[in-house]
Amino acid sequence: MIQTVYDEVAEFMASMNPEKVIAFKPSKANQNRLDFLLDKQTETRLSDKEKSELEHYLILNRIVGLAKARALNLVSA
Repeated sequence: MIQTVYDEVAEFMASMNPEKVIAFKPSKANQNRLDFLLDKQTETRLSDKEKSELEHYLILNRIVGLAKARALNLVSA
């Protein structure tokens, strides 16, 4: 069974340390799904379900980006 991006983030946060935060990347399957949704939205309309899924990916991406910025500050301090 493929882990959802929510599972990945939960696991990531549970075992957090700055080095892991900096190195974190979504699985290839989840990155491929995000890329698919981003490409599809430029070519055609997304379904309501796909729009919601894309919004969730983008929110999580923002959260992880903020966590990485904070982790970089911790490592460089």
